[in-house]
Amino acid sequence: MRALSLVKRIEFEFPGNVARNALALGDVDNDGCNELVVGNHNGEVAIFKGREKFQTITKLSFVSCIAIGDVMNQNKNILIVVTGDGWCYLYAAPEYSDSELTMTNVEGIEQIDGQIHSTSGTGSFETLPSSDTGSTIKIKRENDKNELVCIHKQRIPANAKHIILGDIDGDGYTEMVLGLTDRVVRSYRWIANPHKSDFNIMDANLDFEPSEKLLGKFLALNKWECANQIGSITLHHSLDGKASILIAQPGGTFMRIKCSSDSVAVQEDFENSGHSHSNSSGAEVISGTVDYQFLGISRMRNPNISTEILGDLRREQTSEVVPSKGKPYALATLDGTIMLVQDEVISWAFAVDHQIFALTKLDVTGNGSDDIVVCSWDGQTYILDQDKNCVRFHLDEPVQAFESGFYNLKTTEADVTCLVYINFKNTIAVYYDLPLKELTCKKFEPDPEKLSKLFVGDDVSAEKALEIVKTMDRKTKKELVEHLLYNV
Repeated sequence: MRALSLVKRIEFEFPGNVARNALALGDVDNDGCNELVVGNHNGEVAIFKGREKFQTITKLSFVSCIAIGDVMNQNKNILIVVTGDGWCYLYAAPEYSDSELTMTNVEGIEQIDGQIHSTSGTGSFETLPSSDTGSTIKIKRENDKNELVCIHKQRIPANAKHIILGDIDGDGYTEMVLGLTDRVVRSYRWIANPHKSDFNIMDANLDFEPSEKLLGKFLALNKWECANQIGSITLHHSLDGKASILIAQPGGTFMRIKCSSDSVAVQEDFENSGHSHSNSSGAEVISGTVDYQFLGISRMRNPNISTEILGDLRREQTSEVVPSKGKPYALATLDGTIMLVQDEVISWAFAVDHQIFALTKLDVTGNGSDDIVVCSWDGQTYILDQDKNCVRFHLDEPVQAFESGFYNLKTTEADVTCLVYINFKNTIAVYYDLPLKELTCKKFEPDPEKLSKLFVGDDVSAEKALEIVKTMDRKTKKELVEHLLYNV
């Protein structure tokens, strides 16, 4: 197995403990560049942009999950922060038309039952009176950063440990799926406020009735209970294109849930649902097809070992790939077993002697096929392609959280591959621009034409010299090359 040496590195200072799923890479401010977002147990969320810290969000509780995506279905990325005590926060970058914005300074909104808050964050503005309407006009100063503001806060069930965003039922809308420590998986969909015709976060605090001040709310769709503790959850599409939720269970097993749009809870009237006393914010429906998958790995040492799962691995479109095959998915267990499953059949299994806690995917080589990136608690990292070729990198220090993806060092440059490590010394290490063109290990073979030039002389022609090299055995070629290298 080849060992990889990584040199290009950025370090950020970030104190506190970080949960496994409390970091994410993505475009949080919709500027076309990816940022790094990390949250800790002290309720702080840091957003890193390029080589510096862009923004810090404080006064939250223990941050357990972070995700970036179009959860509002408005073609705009939103930062979702979920805390361990059961609060879901949405942050978005303000949009400015020209240099003027009309808004009012209003404190946060709180529902009667304390379930839902919608507020706007603080920013730097110049406040000017408007002579026409008497309203307040705020003009953003040029030297101010376009920082994210909190646009929604909602009570959800506590102890969330994993989050994914995606269209789970094929209706064209993005849903939010949460995995909880009490073996429960819940799905939510954002329901926009019908009183707001378009998405403008600067209107979140206009002076209307409380229900009309909200941009919307999360409506609970489904609830499923698992037999054992949840390792991780992922979204995977089968051969027919239908989506399913894969929930990792101990011992290399997983639960598959297939949802349909017919089983989705009916949207309630916004005003009525807004005053619901349920902390899940809507009706709960246990629906969909559920089945358990037992892969039966003989190497599995402990049937109760925790498992990670990762779906929707892209494959390189070549003539060798059968078009009828669906996307593969990967599993990894804490005892060091890595598996690739294709069409419900294990393609290969790979064993390491390290405790794996993180399973991610990244197109390291840029060939259009996702590679599997796993990390252990001691910093040992393995990068495997879908043909089982592998390279490893050792961070040489313990790791508490890990992520891989794409990151932008500059807004004027394209994003690069990166590995993100969070150690126990209040440091975030980002290794970027991985120098991997391919993972296949090839034996060195000298060029016969170049080697034949050594034999060309008065009595030996170029054709004869080439023939001598081609008939030469491998051992002789190796000795000849070594002799040339040592005598250069």
